[in-house]
Amino acid sequence: MISQKTEFALPGIKSIAYVPCDLLQRNSDLKCMASLPVRVFTTPIPIIIKGDATCSTVSQYDNNGRTEVTTLKFDTLSPVPLSQHIAFIVTDTNDHQFLVGLREAPYPVIKISHTTGTPSGDPAVLTYEVTFRAKKSLIPLW
Repeated sequence: MISQKTEFALPGIKSIAYVPCDLLQRNSDLKCMASLPVRVFTTPIPIIIKGDATCSTVSQYDNNGRTEVTTLKFDTLSPVPLSQHIAFIVTDTNDHQFLVGLREAPYPVIKISHTTGTPSGDPAVLTYEVTFRAKKSLIPLW
């Protein structure tokens, strides 16, 4: 079987915030696929990003259906809580917002690395790489 891939990248990330997954609407991915509005009804907690953040999505044929994999990478000085499942809200430079994560499993997988600063003055940062795989993993918010 031929594997088809489609790739999508946001034009630039202006801000990133997070919300607990249990405060999201149920089945947000299915609502998005059915062209129903998806909204977040809680106050997102902002993350102060350092440098440039990236967000890309790859859609591919997998097990008789399509699956999307979204990868969000950013550097920050403040840690993101990992004691609960969290979803991320990404705002691009065109002021469009996207949700990365769902109320239900599977949840985003968060990989953290710590980089020390350099003597020339670069700050020590935490680098986050968030990977989320679902039927629809980059969900536009209305």
